[in-house]
Amino acid sequence: MKKELNLVLKNTQLAFTTLEELRKEGFNATVVTSESLRHAVDYYPEEHHFFTLRQFEKKQFLESILCIFIVDEKDVGHIKDVIRRYTNNFKDVKGFMFTRDILDYEGSI
Repeated sequence: MKKELNLVLKNTQLAFTTLEELRKEGFNATVVTSESLRHAVDYYPEEHHFFTLRQFEKKQFLESILCIFIVDEKDVGHIKDVIRRYTNNFKDVKGFMFTRDILDYEGSI
């Protein structure tokens, strides 16, 4: 069975180090920059959207990154161990992770 592991990390250099180590371990993910609702509303109260061209043009990183991993059930423990190790159990790199069962999966990657 496949599992979806979602990982959200505060956007820091240590987060990228964690992702690099996950890649070295053979894992791949879709990575999207993201922002919490609280931060989006508090930081841009006059704007009514969550991403601006200004952020893109200035290459400003958003608050966090969302990584979506699709892994075999047998690999979940290993990927979680790598994440815990390189985030120091989310003390050095703030964030969280959770998994969900995938009931239907098709694809070539």
